[in-house]
Amino acid sequence: MSRERRAVLAAAGASAVVATVFVLAELGGVAAAIVAALLLVLVPVVALVQEIPPLDEIRAHRTGFYAASIVFLAVAGLLTLAVAPELRHASGLLRTWPSSPGALLLPAALLTAGGLLVVYAFRGLSTRFGWQETGVVRAIMPVTGREKGVFALLSLAAGVFEELVFRGFLPLFLMPWTGSYLGGALPVAVVFGFLHAYQGRHGIARTALMGGILAVGVVWTGSLWPSIFAHAALDLILGLVLAKSILGEPPAVPAREGA
Repeated sequence: MSRERRAVLAAAGASAVVATVFVLAELGGVAAAIVAALLLVLVPVVALVQEIPPLDEIRAHRTGFYAASIVFLAVAGLLTLAVAPELRHASGLLRTWPSSPGALLLPAALLTAGGLLVVYAFRGLSTRFGWQETGVVRAIMPVTGREKGVFALLSLAAGVFEELVFRGFLPLFLMPWTGSYLGGALPVAVVFGFLHAYQGRHGIARTALMGGILAVGVVWTGSLWPSIFAHAALDLILGLVLAKSILGEPPAVPAREGA
């Protein structure tokens, strides 16, 4: 994508954020509307138009990318808590703790298994249609012990803060329009997929589907915690254990990336 086109899309995204704030303000106040607009519009647009660094630079600075991601996720999560105090209420999704260890671990295990099933289903589709993981996905995988340690922290941060934002704040914020939690969570899952645009088109679809599964887990349990546990577990397993199995061998020639 050319620099000029990126600039046009970025300007359009900024304008869309302003318009979205005016539209959403009636749902939960100006502050919450601003945060929701940033997360629903601006951040996905930035993910789509950002200029990806050279792969050698990514490989050389993996821990820096992990650390920056942790900071961004923490800021986004804390912002949502600041503008959505209902999440912190005793009956809120974040404060509702499953009644027993089994009520937490069993749903978390099933959600994790569902996420792995999605990943391997897309792996099969990739083999069938010749899709390849992007170079960025391959370059960002941790290699050294230090990288794996920071990546583990990133996985935990993603589990907590991404679930707080994308399965907590945004679906609840949209409920006055959608009429149900799931009605808001499913389009939010699509936005969640676009935040992973660096994974290619099939990676966007894969992540959106996994986000939908985690949202179903919230509906099932009435709590964010099983989905938080499952999200963190998936990132840890896929990044530290199954990366080679999922990625396969790099292509010898440029290949289609999730067409």
